[in-house]
Amino acid sequence: MYSIIKPMEPVSHNDIPDSSEYWYQVKWDGVRMLSYVEGNQVRLINKRLNPRTSQYPELQQLPQFLSGHNAILDGEIIVLKDGQPSFPSVIRRDRCSASKTISYWSQRLPISYMLFDIVFLDKLDLTRLPVSERHKLLAQTLDFNSPLLHLVENFTEGRSLFEAVKANDMEGIVAKRKTSLYLPGKHHREWLKIKYRRSLNCVIGGYTMRGDQVNSLLLGLFQDEQLVYVGRAGSGLSESDRQILSTELPSLAVPESLFSCYSIPKIPEARFTRPLLTVRVEFAEWTEHMQLRSPVIKEFIAIEPEGCTS
Repeated sequence: MYSIIKPMEPVSHNDIPDSSEYWYQVKWDGVRMLSYVEGNQVRLINKRLNPRTSQYPELQQLPQFLSGHNAILDGEIIVLKDGQPSFPSVIRRDRCSASKTISYWSQRLPISYMLFDIVFLDKLDLTRLPVSERHKLLAQTLDFNSPLLHLVENFTEGRSLFEAVKANDMEGIVAKRKTSLYLPGKHHREWLKIKYRRSLNCVIGGYTMRGDQVNSLLLGLFQDEQLVYVGRAGSGLSESDRQILSTELPSLAVPESLFSCYSIPKIPEARFTRPLLTVRVEFAEWTEHMQLRSPVIKEFIAIEPEGCTS
């Protein structure tokens, strides 16, 4: 049986390295997952080394695409929504624990496994091979004719790929040095992730005050007709915005939160409103707790609140 290994993780970087020493891949917005394929059994372990085998039963099909081999495969599990990776949707799959719930969401939120590396093949430790050779071996070892499996493509032009990612409002790219070995963790500079700050339409479901002025807005999205809390933001609000909000928001007040009870943490100073006002928010990424990291309010927008979805 294979021992569990810590995955190699890309390191945050501001600039795209422009060199033939690198190739570039789309950074898929999903859940990082190593699959341990041994005989007809598959174990799934996430990047925090927690088991996720039961959450994705469809990946028990992996042995039939490996031509009788055992292997450790590395990739990202995603769920597509309207042709785009949806992190909220894949997290909904990832958080399932009851068998009936897993079965229900397996049918409604099918996954794709975006594979970009192979770490072991049978008894061969491939971690000391350069990624260029590992990727070639990955392509030769698996049958990628299944709609479940996808081989992550390599590109030679990082800047043009990043522009394409921006145009499609995706997460970012990863620059990989072609000679890079498989080095667990982040103690390296061989894989660099360059992220694009994305935007999202959110509805205001509450706010906090500092003194007599609005300090931050509580943001939400509608999922299955429920208002789900996704974080709070004060950055981006001008002094004029704060003054207007401090005057207008109290007229929308409700005695209790309208956010779904499971989604919002305790915010003792929070005041809640009817979800009528909408804003466009720019953010760095989704956290594993389904909240926006580093959100900035860009503008107030006039759309129906129900149009603010993930």
